[in-house]
Amino acid sequence: MRRAASKPSANDQLGVDVNSMLLFYEVANFGSINQAASHLKVPKATISRKLRRLEQDVGAVLLKRGGQKLSLTDSGELLYGHCRRVLLEVQGARTALADAQSELSGTLRIATAFGLGPWVLPALATFALKYPRVELVVDETNRWVDISEEHYDLVIHLGQIRNQRVPVRRFAKLARGVYASPSHLVGKRRPQAPYELRDHSCIILQQQIDDGLWRFSDAPGRAASSATPHARVSDIVVARELTLRGVGFSILPEAICRRDLEEGRLVRVLDDWRIPPLVPAATFLEHRYIPLTVRTFLDTLAAQFSAGPAVASVAGMPVGI
Repeated sequence: MRRAASKPSANDQLGVDVNSMLLFYEVANFGSINQAASHLKVPKATISRKLRRLEQDVGAVLLKRGGQKLSLTDSGELLYGHCRRVLLEVQGARTALADAQSELSGTLRIATAFGLGPWVLPALATFALKYPRVELVVDETNRWVDISEEHYDLVIHLGQIRNQRVPVRRFAKLARGVYASPSHLVGKRRPQAPYELRDHSCIILQQQIDDGLWRFSDAPGRAASSATPHARVSDIVVARELTLRGVGFSILPEAICRRDLEEGRLVRVLDDWRIPPLVPAATFLEHRYIPLTVRTFLDTLAAQFSAGPAVASVAGMPVGI
């Protein structure tokens, strides 16, 4: 008796295994079969076998397997882009359905760089009060956090975005200046050029050292040398407080010093020095269909950056923005 032909599966019709494509996408993100296997809890042998079959199906080598880290061939880069779009569509469909059926709830995990408290903290408070069913988990750190490798829904950065594969939302540029307290300036000659800061007490953030802001040359062609910090800190708020208390000069965002300047608690020096602005940015995983909690918090944070910072008082000094 003749058996009826079985109905072809979706993978047969496509000529390629979609699950293998998604495995390839994860391996490309991790740059390692071992790391992908550990994260996905899939045996390494299974991943290797599926990747070899995928290369046979598409007729091209997708991964360069030399050295300590895998890299993509030109064909691999092309397929990676298609895999990403497929995954985003699937995630977007799921998110859109969930958003349509429920209000904001669940957990929102955020990592934020030190120094952004005057903007991030009021945004967190606004969000928490408006959406009480969302649990906020917030970590403040001075290290680079790769959203594609760690268990966060979004990461707020200062400085260079090192992973160019993930979506980025940049916020308002924050102009900066050099400030000191009037008490610190008593009996001192104000610096007339940036390199003269090398001879003064300075409060320096690690991010500023990494960006080369405290390396100066006193003449064209002369080798640059770095200022020696009197205090090395990781948070803009701490730098501002030490500056207000007369410890030394610091490079601070203009927005958090505006009231201090108007009311005589700080003095700006080196007005002609054009310091590159700070550009805070957030990274997240989904691009076209961002989860509603992530999208709403990003909008709340963007509004706070546009409105300006909330700056805490210092030893009885009033709050200013």
